[in-house]
Amino acid sequence: MSIDPDKELFDTASPAPASSPPPVPTGGIDGYEDDSAADEEAREGEIEGGGDGGAGGGGGTLVISQVTDPQQIGEGRNAHTYYRIDVRQGQYAADPIASVRRRYSDFQWLFQRLHAEKPGSIVPIIPHTQAVQISKRLGEELIEERRVYLERFLRRVQVHPELEGAPSLAAFFSQDIDAFEAAKAAHPGNAPTELSDDDSNSGTTIEKAKEKVKHLWVKTSVKAKVVRGVMDLEETVDGKKMEEVENYIESLDTHVKTLSRCTHYLVGASRETSTNMHELGQSLFGLHQLYDPETSVNASADTEPMTKRSGLPSIKAISNVFASLSAVNKVKSDENQTKVGTPMREIEWMIKAARLAIKRRKNCQLEYNTYLQQVRNREASLEKIRTAAELIPGNGHIDKIGDAQKLVEVARQSANRSLAELDVVTQRVFREMDRFKRVVDLELRNLYASLARVEVEHTQQLDGEWNRLLNAGGGGTYKSTTVSPPTSPSKEAEMQMI
Repeated sequence: MSIDPDKELFDTASPAPASSPPPVPTGGIDGYEDDSAADEEAREGEIEGGGDGGAGGGGGTLVISQVTDPQQIGEGRNAHTYYRIDVRQGQYAADPIASVRRRYSDFQWLFQRLHAEKPGSIVPIIPHTQAVQISKRLGEELIEERRVYLERFLRRVQVHPELEGAPSLAAFFSQDIDAFEAAKAAHPGNAPTELSDDDSNSGTTIEKAKEKVKHLWVKTSVKAKVVRGVMDLEETVDGKKMEEVENYIESLDTHVKTLSRCTHYLVGASRETSTNMHELGQSLFGLHQLYDPETSVNASADTEPMTKRSGLPSIKAISNVFASLSAVNKVKSDENQTKVGTPMREIEWMIKAARLAIKRRKNCQLEYNTYLQQVRNREASLEKIRTAAELIPGNGHIDKIGDAQKLVEVARQSANRSLAELDVVTQRVFREMDRFKRVVDLELRNLYASLARVEVEHTQQLDGEWNRLLNAGGGGTYKSTTVSPPTSPSKEAEMQMI
Protein backbone atom coordinates (compact mmCIF):
# COMPACT_ATOMS: atom_id res chain seq x y z
CA MET A 1 0.00 0.00 0.00
CA SER A 2 3.07 2.30 0.14
CA ILE A 3 4.07 4.59 -2.71
CA ASP A 4 7.14 6.47 -3.77
CA PRO A 5 7.40 9.75 -1.79
CA ASP A 6 8.71 11.50 -4.89
CA LYS A 7 5.69 10.50 -6.98
CA GLU A 8 3.42 13.36 -8.04
CA LEU A 9 0.40 13.36 -5.71
CA PHE A 10 -1.91 15.28 -8.01
CA ASP A 11 -3.08 13.94 -11.33
CA THR A 12 -5.99 13.93 -13.73
CA ALA A 13 -7.44 10.53 -14.41
CA SER A 14 -10.50 8.41 -14.31
CA PRO A 15 -11.52 7.36 -10.83
CA ALA A 16 -10.21 4.07 -9.56
CA PRO A 17 -12.78 1.28 -9.28
CA ALA A 18 -14.35 1.24 -5.86
CA SER A 19 -17.34 -0.13 -4.13
CA SER A 20 -20.42 2.02 -3.86
CA PRO A 21 -20.04 4.64 -1.13
CA PRO A 22 -22.02 4.06 2.07
CA PRO A 23 -25.38 5.81 2.42
CA VAL A 24 -24.99 9.31 3.74
CA PRO A 25 -27.59 10.34 6.33
CA THR A 26 -28.85 13.91 6.16
CA GLY A 27 -27.57 16.50 8.53
CA GLY A 28 -24.60 16.92 9.84
CA ILE A 29 -18.23 23.91 22.65
CA ASP A 30 -19.65 25.79 24.77
CA GLY A 31 -18.80 28.98 26.67
CA TYR A 32 -15.93 31.07 25.37
CA GLU A 33 -13.15 29.88 23.16
CA ASP A 34 -9.80 29.95 24.89
CA ASP A 35 -6.95 30.74 22.53
CA SER A 36 -4.44 28.84 24.67
CA ALA A 37 -2.71 25.85 23.14
CA ALA A 38 -3.74 23.61 26.04
CA ASP A 39 -7.44 24.31 25.63
CA GLU A 40 -7.23 23.98 21.88
CA GLU A 41 -5.53 20.60 22.26
CA ALA A 42 -8.17 19.48 24.75
CA ARG A 43 -10.95 20.44 22.36
CA GLU A 44 -9.32 18.59 19.48
CA GLY A 45 -9.01 15.60 21.81
CA GLU A 46 -12.79 15.35 21.62
CA ILE A 47 -13.25 15.93 17.91
CA GLU A 48 -10.94 16.49 15.00
CA GLY A 49 -10.59 19.96 13.54
CA GLY A 50 -12.43 23.14 14.36
CA GLY A 51 -12.77 25.78 11.60
CA ASP A 52 -15.04 27.21 8.85
CA GLY A 53 -15.54 26.65 5.11
CA GLY A 54 -17.88 26.24 2.23
CA ALA A 55 -19.21 23.73 -0.16
CA GLY A 56 -18.83 23.88 -3.85
CA GLY A 57 -15.60 25.92 -3.90
CA GLY A 58 -15.43 27.98 -7.03
CA GLY A 59 -19.13 28.78 -7.24
CA GLY A 60 -20.32 25.25 -6.49
CA THR A 61 -18.96 23.73 -9.75
CA LEU A 62 -16.99 20.95 -8.09
CA VAL A 63 -18.91 17.71 -7.62
CA ILE A 64 -17.32 15.21 -5.27
CA SER A 65 -17.28 11.70 -6.71
CA GLN A 66 -15.58 9.63 -4.02
CA VAL A 67 -12.69 9.35 -1.58
CA THR A 68 -10.67 6.24 -2.34
CA ASP A 69 -7.26 4.62 -2.90
CA PRO A 70 -5.53 5.31 0.47
CA GLN A 71 -1.74 5.19 0.05
CA GLN A 72 0.87 5.26 2.81
CA ILE A 73 4.06 7.31 2.63
CA GLY A 74 7.01 6.99 4.96
CA GLU A 75 7.74 4.54 7.73
CA GLY A 76 7.39 4.36 11.49
CA ARG A 77 6.28 7.55 13.22
CA ASN A 78 6.78 9.52 10.02
CA ALA A 79 4.27 7.40 8.16
CA HIS A 80 1.07 9.05 6.97
CA THR A 81 -1.73 8.22 4.55
CA TYR A 82 -2.91 10.16 1.51
CA TYR A 83 -6.46 9.71 0.23
CA ARG A 84 -7.47 10.24 -3.36
CA ILE A 85 -10.43 12.59 -3.94
CA ASP A 86 -12.16 12.46 -7.33
CA VAL A 87 -14.08 15.59 -8.33
CA ARG A 88 -15.95 16.58 -11.48
CA GLN A 89 -15.83 20.06 -12.92
CA GLY A 90 -19.59 19.91 -13.56
CA GLN A 91 -22.74 17.90 -13.07
CA TYR A 92 -22.45 15.56 -16.05
CA ALA A 93 -20.66 12.25 -16.43
CA ALA A 94 -19.08 13.40 -19.68
CA ASP A 95 -17.10 16.09 -17.90
CA PRO A 96 -13.46 15.25 -17.11
CA ILE A 97 -12.69 14.06 -13.58
CA ALA A 98 -9.82 15.63 -11.65
CA SER A 99 -8.11 13.93 -8.73
CA VAL A 100 -6.21 15.36 -5.79
CA ARG A 101 -4.60 13.63 -2.84
CA ARG A 102 -4.99 14.88 0.71
CA ARG A 103 -3.89 13.50 4.05
CA TYR A 104 -6.03 13.31 7.19
CA SER A 105 -4.59 16.54 8.63
CA ASP A 106 -5.63 18.38 5.43
CA PHE A 107 -9.25 17.44 6.12
CA GLN A 108 -8.82 18.76 9.65
CA TRP A 109 -7.47 22.02 8.24
CA LEU A 110 -10.52 22.30 5.97
CA PHE A 111 -12.85 21.67 8.92
CA GLN A 112 -11.14 24.43 10.91
CA ARG A 113 -11.16 26.91 8.03
CA LEU A 114 -14.85 26.31 7.38
CA HIS A 115 -15.58 27.42 10.93
CA ALA A 116 -13.29 30.46 10.61
CA GLU A 117 -14.71 31.59 7.26
CA LYS A 118 -18.38 30.83 7.97
CA PRO A 119 -18.80 31.15 11.76
CA GLY A 120 -22.15 29.96 13.00
CA SER A 121 -22.39 27.16 10.42
CA ILE A 122 -22.99 23.62 11.65
CA VAL A 123 -19.98 22.02 9.99
CA PRO A 124 -20.14 18.19 9.88
CA ILE A 125 -17.89 16.52 12.42
CA ILE A 126 -14.81 14.47 11.55
CA PRO A 127 -14.69 11.88 14.37
CA HIS A 128 -11.52 11.84 16.42
CA THR A 129 -9.47 8.67 16.58
CA GLN A 130 -7.26 8.23 19.64
CA ALA A 131 -3.55 7.73 19.05
CA VAL A 132 -2.62 4.05 19.06
CA GLN A 133 0.36 1.92 18.18
CA ILE A 134 1.85 2.62 14.77
CA SER A 135 1.01 -0.87 13.51
CA LYS A 136 -2.63 -0.38 14.49
CA ARG A 137 -2.84 3.32 13.68
CA LEU A 138 -1.95 2.60 10.07
CA GLY A 139 -3.85 -0.65 9.90
CA GLU A 140 -6.15 -1.28 6.97
CA GLU A 141 -9.24 -1.33 9.18
CA LEU A 142 -8.57 2.13 10.62
CA ILE A 143 -7.62 3.57 7.23
CA GLU A 144 -10.84 2.27 5.69
CA GLU A 145 -12.89 3.62 8.59
CA ARG A 146 -11.32 7.05 8.10
CA ARG A 147 -11.88 6.90 4.35
CA VAL A 148 -15.61 6.34 4.88
CA TYR A 149 -15.86 9.21 7.36
CA LEU A 150 -13.86 11.58 5.15
CA GLU A 151 -15.99 10.85 2.10
CA ARG A 152 -19.14 11.37 4.15
CA PHE A 153 -17.73 14.64 5.50
CA LEU A 154 -17.00 16.02 2.01
CA ARG A 155 -20.39 14.99 0.65
CA ARG A 156 -22.19 16.73 3.51
CA VAL A 157 -20.07 19.83 3.13
CA GLN A 158 -20.82 19.91 -0.60
CA VAL A 159 -24.60 20.12 -0.07
CA HIS A 160 -24.39 22.40 2.99
CA PRO A 161 -26.35 25.59 2.14
CA GLU A 162 -24.28 27.84 4.42
CA LEU A 163 -20.84 26.72 3.28
CA GLU A 164 -21.12 27.44 -0.43
CA GLY A 165 -18.33 29.60 -1.77
CA ALA A 166 -15.97 29.26 1.19
CA PRO A 167 -12.41 30.14 0.01
CA SER A 168 -10.88 27.13 1.77
CA LEU A 169 -12.80 24.74 -0.49
CA ALA A 170 -11.23 26.16 -3.64
CA ALA A 171 -7.80 25.73 -2.08
CA PHE A 172 -8.56 22.23 -0.80
CA PHE A 173 -9.59 20.97 -4.25
CA SER A 174 -6.87 22.81 -6.13
CA GLN A 175 -4.57 20.60 -8.19
CA ASP A 176 -1.79 23.13 -7.66
CA ILE A 177 0.02 21.73 -4.65
CA ASP A 178 1.96 24.97 -4.14
CA ALA A 179 -1.27 26.97 -4.04
CA PHE A 180 -2.73 24.61 -1.45
CA GLU A 181 0.38 24.73 0.73
CA ALA A 182 0.40 28.54 0.45
CA ALA A 183 -3.23 28.67 1.57
CA LYS A 184 -2.43 26.55 4.62
CA ALA A 185 0.57 28.70 5.48
CA ALA A 186 -1.38 31.95 5.09
CA HIS A 187 -4.39 30.71 7.05
CA PRO A 188 -3.58 28.26 9.84
CA GLY A 189 -6.63 26.14 10.56
CA ASN A 190 -8.07 27.89 13.60
CA ALA A 191 -6.90 31.42 12.77
CA PRO A 192 -9.76 33.96 12.57
CA THR A 193 -10.70 35.41 9.21
CA GLU A 194 -9.87 39.12 8.95
CA LEU A 195 -12.65 41.59 8.26
CA SER A 196 -12.66 42.83 4.69
CA ASP A 197 -13.27 46.45 5.72
CA ASP A 198 -10.32 48.78 5.99
CA ASP A 199 -8.87 48.50 9.42
CA SER A 200 -9.08 51.89 10.99
CA ASN A 201 -5.81 51.26 12.76
CA SER A 202 -4.02 52.59 9.69
CA GLY A 203 -0.38 53.38 10.14
CA THR A 204 2.93 51.62 10.25
CA THR A 205 3.35 47.93 10.83
CA ILE A 206 4.63 48.66 14.33
CA GLU A 207 1.55 50.74 15.13
CA LYS A 208 -0.75 48.00 13.87
CA ALA A 209 1.11 45.42 15.94
CA LYS A 210 0.72 47.59 19.03
CA GLU A 211 -3.01 47.95 18.39
CA LYS A 212 -3.40 44.18 18.06
CA VAL A 213 -1.59 43.66 21.34
CA LYS A 214 -3.84 46.23 23.07
CA HIS A 215 -6.92 44.59 21.55
CA LEU A 216 -5.81 41.15 22.74
CA TRP A 217 -5.18 42.52 26.23
CA VAL A 218 -8.66 44.06 26.40
CA LYS A 219 -10.22 40.86 25.05
CA THR A 220 -8.46 38.79 27.71
CA SER A 221 -9.65 41.20 30.38
CA VAL A 222 -13.27 41.06 29.18
CA LYS A 223 -13.18 37.27 28.98
CA ALA A 224 -11.80 37.02 32.51
CA LYS A 225 -14.53 39.29 33.88
CA VAL A 226 -17.22 37.22 32.18
CA VAL A 227 -15.79 33.98 33.56
CA ARG A 228 -15.68 35.47 37.08
CA GLY A 229 -19.27 36.61 36.72
CA VAL A 230 -18.53 40.30 37.27
CA MET A 231 -19.56 41.22 33.74
CA ASP A 232 -22.22 40.11 31.26
CA LEU A 233 -21.68 40.28 27.53
CA GLU A 234 -23.87 42.81 25.79
CA GLU A 235 -26.36 41.10 23.50
CA THR A 236 -27.95 42.06 20.21
CA VAL A 237 -31.67 42.57 19.63
CA ASP A 238 -31.88 38.82 18.91
CA GLY A 239 -30.38 37.89 22.26
CA LYS A 240 -33.62 36.43 23.63
CA LYS A 241 -34.09 34.21 20.59
CA MET A 242 -30.46 33.12 20.81
CA GLU A 243 -30.98 32.14 24.44
CA GLU A 244 -33.87 29.92 23.35
CA VAL A 245 -31.56 28.23 20.82
CA GLU A 246 -28.97 27.54 23.51
CA ASN A 247 -31.62 26.15 25.87
CA TYR A 248 -32.91 23.91 23.08
CA ILE A 249 -29.43 22.47 22.44
CA GLU A 250 -28.90 21.86 26.17
CA SER A 251 -32.25 20.05 26.51
CA LEU A 252 -31.69 18.10 23.29
CA ASP A 253 -28.25 17.02 24.46
CA THR A 254 -29.66 15.78 27.78
CA HIS A 255 -32.42 13.75 26.11
CA VAL A 256 -30.15 12.33 23.39
CA LYS A 257 -27.59 11.19 25.98
CA THR A 258 -30.34 9.17 27.65
CA LEU A 259 -31.56 7.86 24.29
CA SER A 260 -28.02 6.91 23.33
CA ARG A 261 -27.33 5.07 26.58
CA CYS A 262 -30.56 3.06 26.41
CA THR A 263 -30.36 2.43 22.67
CA HIS A 264 -26.77 1.21 22.80
CA TYR A 265 -27.78 -1.09 25.64
CA LEU A 266 -30.47 -2.60 23.42
CA VAL A 267 -27.99 -2.93 20.56
CA GLY A 268 -25.45 -4.58 22.84
CA ALA A 269 -28.00 -6.93 24.38
CA SER A 270 -28.20 -9.02 21.20
CA ARG A 271 -24.42 -9.34 21.13
CA GLU A 272 -24.33 -10.44 24.78
CA THR A 273 -27.20 -12.86 24.17
CA SER A 274 -25.40 -14.33 21.15
CA THR A 275 -22.22 -14.87 23.17
CA ASN A 276 -24.06 -16.52 26.07
CA MET A 277 -26.11 -18.77 23.81
CA HIS A 278 -22.97 -19.87 22.00
CA GLU A 279 -21.38 -20.86 25.30
CA LEU A 280 -24.59 -22.59 26.37
CA GLY A 281 -24.64 -24.60 23.16
CA GLN A 282 -21.01 -25.66 23.54
CA SER A 283 -21.45 -26.78 27.14
CA LEU A 284 -24.65 -28.64 26.33
CA PHE A 285 -22.91 -30.46 23.49
CA GLY A 286 -20.12 -31.34 25.91
CA LEU A 287 -22.72 -32.83 28.29
CA HIS A 288 -24.20 -34.77 25.39
CA GLN A 289 -20.78 -36.29 24.70
CA LEU A 290 -20.40 -37.23 28.37
CA TYR A 291 -23.73 -39.01 28.54
CA ASP A 292 -26.38 -39.81 25.93
CA PRO A 293 -29.27 -41.87 27.30
CA GLU A 294 -30.23 -43.03 23.82
CA THR A 295 -26.88 -44.74 23.29
CA SER A 296 -26.13 -45.63 26.88
CA VAL A 297 -25.24 -49.27 27.61
CA ASN A 298 -27.97 -49.24 30.23
CA ALA A 299 -30.68 -48.58 27.66
CA SER A 300 -32.56 -51.76 26.63
CA ALA A 301 -32.80 -52.46 22.96
CA ASP A 302 -36.52 -53.00 23.15
CA THR A 303 -37.15 -49.95 25.36
CA GLU A 304 -38.87 -46.95 23.79
CA PRO A 305 -36.35 -44.10 23.35
CA MET A 306 -36.27 -41.86 26.41
CA THR A 307 -36.90 -38.73 24.32
CA LYS A 308 -40.21 -40.04 23.11
CA ARG A 309 -41.18 -41.38 26.56
CA SER A 310 -40.53 -38.06 28.30
CA GLY A 311 -41.73 -35.79 25.49
CA LEU A 312 -38.57 -33.71 25.99
CA PRO A 313 -35.83 -32.91 23.46
CA SER A 314 -32.41 -34.47 23.79
CA ILE A 315 -29.45 -32.49 25.11
CA LYS A 316 -27.92 -32.67 21.64
CA ALA A 317 -31.07 -31.21 20.05
CA ILE A 318 -31.10 -28.41 22.65
CA SER A 319 -27.42 -27.72 21.92
CA ASN A 320 -28.13 -27.42 18.18
CA VAL A 321 -31.00 -25.01 18.79
CA PHE A 322 -28.85 -22.77 20.99
CA ALA A 323 -26.19 -22.71 18.29
CA SER A 324 -28.83 -21.49 15.83
CA LEU A 325 -30.17 -18.94 18.34
CA SER A 326 -26.63 -17.63 18.82
CA ALA A 327 -26.19 -17.19 15.06
CA VAL A 328 -29.53 -15.36 14.69
CA ASN A 329 -28.69 -13.01 17.56
CA LYS A 330 -25.27 -12.34 16.04
CA VAL A 331 -26.86 -11.26 12.76
CA LYS A 332 -29.39 -9.20 14.69
CA SER A 333 -26.58 -7.50 16.64
CA ASP A 334 -24.67 -6.64 13.47
CA GLU A 335 -27.75 -5.17 11.79
CA ASN A 336 -28.66 -3.18 14.90
CA GLN A 337 -25.14 -1.78 15.06
CA THR A 338 -25.28 -0.67 11.43
CA LYS A 339 -28.86 0.58 11.33
CA VAL A 340 -29.24 1.86 14.91
CA GLY A 341 -25.95 2.12 16.82
CA THR A 342 -23.95 4.05 14.21
CA PRO A 343 -26.79 6.50 13.35
CA MET A 344 -27.27 7.22 17.07
CA ARG A 345 -23.58 8.03 17.40
CA GLU A 346 -23.83 10.34 14.39
CA ILE A 347 -26.74 12.19 15.98
CA GLU A 348 -24.48 12.83 18.98
CA TRP A 349 -21.83 14.20 16.60
CA MET A 350 -24.45 16.47 15.03
CA ILE A 351 -25.15 17.95 18.46
CA LYS A 352 -21.42 18.53 19.00
CA ALA A 353 -21.31 20.30 15.65
CA ALA A 354 -24.25 22.50 16.67
CA ARG A 355 -22.48 23.35 19.93
CA LEU A 356 -19.41 24.41 17.96
CA ALA A 357 -21.57 26.70 15.81
CA ILE A 358 -23.02 28.36 18.90
CA LYS A 359 -19.54 28.67 20.37
CA ARG A 360 -18.34 30.51 17.27
CA ARG A 361 -21.22 32.90 17.66
CA LYS A 362 -20.15 33.43 21.29
CA ASN A 363 -16.67 34.27 20.04
CA CYS A 364 -18.12 36.94 17.74
CA GLN A 365 -20.13 38.31 20.65
CA LEU A 366 -16.97 38.45 22.75
CA GLU A 367 -15.16 40.28 19.95
CA TYR A 368 -17.97 42.87 19.74
CA ASN A 369 -17.85 43.42 23.51
CA THR A 370 -14.08 43.82 23.34
CA TYR A 371 -14.47 46.74 20.93
CA LEU A 372 -17.18 48.22 23.12
CA GLN A 373 -14.79 48.07 26.05
CA GLN A 374 -12.11 49.75 23.93
CA VAL A 375 -14.56 52.55 23.17
CA ARG A 376 -15.20 53.01 26.90
CA ASN A 377 -11.50 52.95 27.71
CA ARG A 378 -10.63 55.50 25.04
CA GLU A 379 -13.53 57.74 25.97
CA ALA A 380 -12.24 57.69 29.56
CA SER A 381 -8.74 58.61 28.35
CA LEU A 382 -10.18 61.45 26.25
CA GLU A 383 -12.07 62.78 29.26
CA LYS A 384 -8.87 62.75 31.34
CA ILE A 385 -7.03 64.77 28.69
CA ARG A 386 -9.86 67.31 28.53
CA THR A 387 -9.87 67.65 32.31
CA ALA A 388 -6.11 68.18 32.31
CA ALA A 389 -6.47 70.79 29.56
CA GLU A 390 -8.97 72.73 31.66
CA LEU A 391 -6.67 72.68 34.70
CA ILE A 392 -3.44 73.42 32.86
CA PRO A 393 -4.00 75.22 29.54
CA GLY A 394 -1.39 74.77 26.83
CA ASN A 395 1.17 71.94 26.82
CA GLY A 396 -0.12 70.65 23.49
CA HIS A 397 -3.46 69.48 24.88
CA ILE A 398 -5.24 70.35 21.63
CA ASP A 399 -3.14 67.85 19.68
CA LYS A 400 -3.60 65.23 22.38
CA ILE A 401 -7.35 65.74 22.37
CA GLY A 402 -7.43 65.41 18.59
CA ASP A 403 -5.43 62.16 18.67
CA ALA A 404 -7.64 60.76 21.44
CA GLN A 405 -10.79 61.64 19.52
CA LYS A 406 -9.44 59.78 16.46
CA LEU A 407 -8.77 56.69 18.58
CA VAL A 408 -12.31 56.81 19.96
CA GLU A 409 -13.72 57.03 16.46
CA VAL A 410 -11.53 54.14 15.34
CA ALA A 411 -12.84 51.98 18.19
CA ARG A 412 -16.45 52.93 17.38
CA GLN A 413 -16.02 52.00 13.72
CA SER A 414 -14.48 48.67 14.72
CA ALA A 415 -17.35 48.04 17.12
CA ASN A 416 -19.88 48.78 14.39
CA ARG A 417 -18.19 46.38 11.98
CA SER A 418 -17.99 43.75 14.69
CA LEU A 419 -21.69 44.20 15.48
CA ALA A 420 -22.54 43.79 11.78
CA GLU A 421 -20.48 40.58 11.67
CA LEU A 422 -22.21 39.35 14.84
CA ASP A 423 -25.61 39.96 13.25
CA VAL A 424 -24.58 37.97 10.16
CA VAL A 425 -23.38 35.06 12.29
CA THR A 426 -26.50 35.20 14.48
CA GLN A 427 -28.83 34.98 11.49
CA ARG A 428 -26.73 32.11 10.13
CA VAL A 429 -27.13 30.24 13.42
CA PHE A 430 -30.90 30.75 13.26
CA ARG A 431 -31.07 29.37 9.72
CA GLU A 432 -28.89 26.44 10.70
CA MET A 433 -31.02 25.62 13.74
CA ASP A 434 -34.21 25.54 11.67
CA ARG A 435 -32.60 22.97 9.40
CA PHE A 436 -30.92 21.16 12.29
CA LYS A 437 -34.19 20.56 14.16
CA ARG A 438 -35.82 19.02 11.10
CA VAL A 439 -32.82 16.77 10.45
CA VAL A 440 -32.59 15.52 14.04
CA ASP A 441 -36.32 14.79 14.10
CA LEU A 442 -36.12 12.82 10.86
CA GLU A 443 -32.97 10.93 11.90
CA LEU A 444 -34.50 9.85 15.20
CA ARG A 445 -37.69 8.64 13.52
CA ASN A 446 -35.68 6.70 10.92
CA LEU A 447 -33.49 5.21 13.64
CA TYR A 448 -36.29 3.77 15.75
CA ALA A 449 -38.25 2.61 12.72
CA SER A 450 -35.10 0.67 11.74
CA LEU A 451 -34.88 -0.75 15.26
CA ALA A 452 -38.49 -1.93 15.02
CA ARG A 453 -37.91 -3.58 11.64
CA VAL A 454 -34.85 -5.45 12.89
CA GLU A 455 -36.69 -6.59 16.03
CA VAL A 456 -39.73 -7.84 14.10
CA GLU A 457 -37.67 -9.69 11.50
CA HIS A 458 -35.42 -11.48 13.96
CA THR A 459 -38.09 -12.10 16.59
CA GLN A 460 -39.86 -14.28 14.03
CA GLN A 461 -36.65 -16.23 13.43
CA LEU A 462 -35.98 -16.60 17.15
CA ASP A 463 -39.53 -17.80 17.80
CA GLY A 464 -39.02 -20.39 15.08
CA GLU A 465 -35.87 -21.70 16.76
CA TRP A 466 -37.52 -21.87 20.19
CA ASN A 467 -40.43 -23.77 18.64
CA ARG A 468 -37.93 -26.16 17.06
CA LEU A 469 -36.56 -26.90 20.53
CA LEU A 470 -40.03 -27.66 21.89
CA ASN A 471 -40.95 -29.77 18.87
CA ALA A 472 -37.73 -31.78 19.12
CA GLY A 473 -39.35 -33.80 21.92
CA GLY A 474 -42.20 -34.88 19.68
CA GLY A 475 -44.74 -32.76 21.48
CA GLY A 476 -46.11 -31.00 18.38
CA THR A 477 -46.05 -27.30 17.52
CA TYR A 478 -46.05 -25.13 20.59
CA LYS A 479 -48.79 -22.53 20.86
CA SER A 480 -48.71 -19.84 23.49
CA THR A 481 -51.78 -19.47 25.63
CA THR A 482 -52.97 -16.46 27.52
CA VAL A 483 -54.15 -17.18 31.03
CA SER A 484 -56.76 -14.78 32.34
CA PRO A 485 -55.99 -13.40 35.78
CA PRO A 486 -58.16 -14.83 38.53
CA THR A 487 -61.18 -12.76 39.45
CA SER A 488 -61.69 -11.62 42.98
CA PRO A 489 -64.19 -13.89 44.76
CA SER A 490 -67.39 -12.40 46.09
CA LYS A 491 -67.92 -12.09 49.81
CA GLU A 492 -70.34 -15.05 49.74
CA ALA A 493 -67.76 -17.20 47.98
CA GLU A 494 -65.14 -16.16 50.48
CA MET A 495 -67.43 -17.24 53.32
CA GLN A 496 -68.01 -20.61 51.63
CA MET A 497 -64.25 -21.10 51.19
CA ILE A 498 -63.76 -20.36 54.87
